[in-house]
Amino acid sequence: MATRLVLLFCLLLLPFSRAAAQEEPPFGRVDLRVETQAEISTETPYVGEPLRLVIRSAVRGHVLLDHIIQPSLVDFDWQQFGVDASSEEMIDGFWTPVVERVLMIYPLRAGRLTIPPFKRRIAYRIEESGKVEAEYVSAPLQIEVRARDALVPPGESFLPAKSLRMTDAWEPAPDKIPFGETARRTLTVEAEGVTADRLPALPNFRAPGLITFAAPVERRTIVTDKGPIAHAVYRWSVRPVSAVPAFAPAIRIAWFDVATRRMREALAPERRVAFAEAGRERVAARLRESPGLTAPQPLIAALASFVGAVALVLLLGSLPARLLARRPREFGALRRAARAKDAAAFRHAAARLAQADPERWRKIAARADIGPALAALDCALYGREPPEPPPLAPLARAIAGAWAGKGGGFEVLEGCASAIAADTSRTRRRNRG
Repeated sequence: MATRLVLLFCLLLLPFSRAAAQEEPPFGRVDLRVETQAEISTETPYVGEPLRLVIRSAVRGHVLLDHIIQPSLVDFDWQQFGVDASSEEMIDGFWTPVVERVLMIYPLRAGRLTIPPFKRRIAYRIEESGKVEAEYVSAPLQIEVRARDALVPPGESFLPAKSLRMTDAWEPAPDKIPFGETARRTLTVEAEGVTADRLPALPNFRAPGLITFAAPVERRTIVTDKGPIAHAVYRWSVRPVSAVPAFAPAIRIAWFDVATRRMREALAPERRVAFAEAGRERVAARLRESPGLTAPQPLIAALASFVGAVALVLLLGSLPARLLARRPREFGALRRAARAKDAAAFRHAAARLAQADPERWRKIAARADIGPALAALDCALYGREPPEPPPLAPLARAIAGAWAGKGGGFEVLEGCASAIAADTSRTRRRNRG
C-alpha cells in the first residue's frame, strides 16, 4: 500500500518538475584562446605575426535562434579561417553542443593589446513564457606584442611563416632559348601558416639585355587543419634583345621563421639568359647560303670593288680605319628598313650586326641614344600591347656612327655597299652571259 502511494505521488509531481526544468535557462559559456605558431609558447609575438584566435562556445538547451557577435578588433587585422565547426562534448556530465570559430589575427602595433569580449546570443522557448533570449559573454583577453624593428628595417615588408618554399622553373632552359623565341619563367612561392594576401607583390625582374613581360599574380589560400597555406605563382615572358647573353638577377624573399624565431631568405639564383648556340649557328648558316656577297664569284668582285673604294677614301683622308671591312651589307639593310619603316627587317639587320661583333654591339647597345630606342623597338615588335615603334632613320644613323666610333660615317658605308652591290650585279650578268 505504501509503495502505491509513493508511486502515485511521483506521478503527480512529474508534470511540475518537467515544467520547472523547461523554464530553467540553458547552460552556456564562451571562451577565447590565442595560439601562436612558435615552438616555445611563451614567446612574445611580433607586430604583423599571424595568431590563431579560437572562439569556443557551448550551449546546452533547446535553442531556437543562435548567433555569435564579434567585437571591433581595432588593434588587429583579421580574417576568418574556414567556417564554424560544430561538435558535441561531455561537459559536467552532459553531452553539450560546442561551436568553434577560428580567426587569423595580425597585431597592428606593439604593447599590451586587448581582445574585447565575444558574445553568443540565443533564443529558446519555454512553455509558459514563450520565446526567451539569453546572452553569454567571454572575458576580455590581453596579449603582449613587441615591435619588429630588430628584424626588418622600417618600411620593408615582414613575412612571418612556419615554412616557405620557392621554386624557379624556365621553359625552355634560360640559356637554350631558340633563336627569336621567348622563354617562360614561373616562380612559385608556398608559405605555411599565412594567407595568400600576405605574400609579397610581384618581384622586380629587370636586367639589361632582356625584355620581360609579367603576367598577373595568381594567389590562393589552402585551408588545412593545421592552419592556412599561402600559394602564389609569378610568371614572366623573357626574351634577349640580341644574340649577346644577358643575366637575369637573383630574386630574394626575406621571411621570418615563426617556429625558430629567426629571419631567413629564400633565393632564386642569377641565371644566364641567351639564345641557343645551335640557333645562332643556323641563322649564320642561312646567311652564308643566301646569294649575294657570300657567293664565291660575286665575293671576288665585291672585294675588289671594296678595296678600291677604301683606297680612294684613304687617299682623300675622309674615312677612319675602323670603318674598313665592317659589315657594309648590314648597314645597307638598316638604311633600307628605316626608309621603308619596316621595324622587323630593321631589327633583323641589327641582330646580324650583333652576331658579327658581339663585344662591339654590347657597347653600342649600352649607349643612351641607342639602348632605350632598341628596347622600345622590341616592345613594339614583341609586346603584348605593342606601342608605335620609334623613328628608325635616326636610330640607323646613331648605330652607324657608334659602330664607326664617332658620329656620322653611315653615308660612306652605304656608298660602299651600293658600289659593291652594283659590281656584284654586273659580275652576275657577265657570268650568265
